[in-house]
Amino acid sequence: MRLKGKLYEDITLEKAVKLGYVIGRSAGPRNLVVSGRDAFRVSRMLKRAITAGVMSAGADVMDFHESLNGEIAFAIKRFGAKMGFMVSIDPSTGGVLLKIFSSPGYELAGESLKRIIREAEEEKREARSEIGWVYYAEYVHRLYTSAISSFVKGDIITSRKISSVVAPDYEPLESILTELARGLGVSQIIIGDINPPTHPFTTLMKKIWSVRRALQSDIGVLFSHDGSALTLCLEGLGFLLPEELLLYVIQKYGPGSRVLVLNPVFKKTIEYLEKEGYKITIVDDEEKFHFVNRRERPVISMTWRGEYITPLFSLGFDAIILYAQVLEALSDIGLKPLDTVKSIREELHRETLSLNNGLEICREADETTLWGCRILRDNKLITLIYNPEADGFIKLEGDKF
Repeated sequence: MRLKGKLYEDITLEKAVKLGYVIGRSAGPRNLVVSGRDAFRVSRMLKRAITAGVMSAGADVMDFHESLNGEIAFAIKRFGAKMGFMVSIDPSTGGVLLKIFSSPGYELAGESLKRIIREAEEEKREARSEIGWVYYAEYVHRLYTSAISSFVKGDIITSRKISSVVAPDYEPLESILTELARGLGVSQIIIGDINPPTHPFTTLMKKIWSVRRALQSDIGVLFSHDGSALTLCLEGLGFLLPEELLLYVIQKYGPGSRVLVLNPVFKKTIEYLEKEGYKITIVDDEEKFHFVNRRERPVISMTWRGEYITPLFSLGFDAIILYAQVLEALSDIGLKPLDTVKSIREELHRETLSLNNGLEICREADETTLWGCRILRDNKLITLIYNPEADGFIKLEGDKF
């Protein structure tokens, strides 16, 4: 469960202020709440409404202006904040998505989120003489990027001289990726898109594929506009599914490492990882996913939507830190582990759908992703992932784990 809906209908300015008050009250007077938003006007408006509510409860706000999902989680841990929130448009529905975080930086979901929403709906505001303050911290982008660079083996990446094509160019994603590439010695091209993001990102995927092939770049990377999810594009494979990318990145940690996965995922990929000696925990509930993540601190956690958490870095969905780990894996072990991805795909039932047919199926799905959609039917997992080479969708079908 996530807090999302249509502006002025499901999410009004009045509700945003009440929600902010409950967030501020949960943090406590004079305690810190971290706030962020994406680059779109609706998010700016709602963030200010929520901020007003937080201040009315006597809590202080650290405001990052345009920011990424991972920066909020990182900053809560880094600055000792009690709560945090992120406002963005929802590419899956075209509405608004509000994420609420608690210390030390994990996203609230399930019953924890329902409690916050219920308290906001029943909100009885107490009169306070003390009003919170707002601190502006644009420097967080530089601090966040430096922390990511120091988390991976920068010298190995620099010596490899990797070339990458990434998208989209929404702020602050463009600035952060540019700074990160400069620090790690990566030759990087960023592709723009003037339109608001709408799942699946077929136009951007097509651009990444074409530019990567034309320039013969090592990889192409598609990010969600808030930096919480990504998918990787490679020659001979196209774009990778979340569990396929996991299979690649986890190689750097070695057998015995613990991994957390949110269903639904393909059974064959998980079985392969377990045979290789990785300790996989699979959960079906998002609230439990975040609980296990912060309690057990696996090396990587992953959702079927393509969101990743690296708990040693922070407890929020962060595709930028995973991108840095992709660069490290590419420099350290190359692409050979991806041969396994090819063999696993060959074992799944596979067919090709036209672009329009695939988009129609995605529109009927409960929730879409930046690369396509997933549907469960009779314990069978049906996945559609855009294939830019054919300008259509690959339909994969296999058993759900």
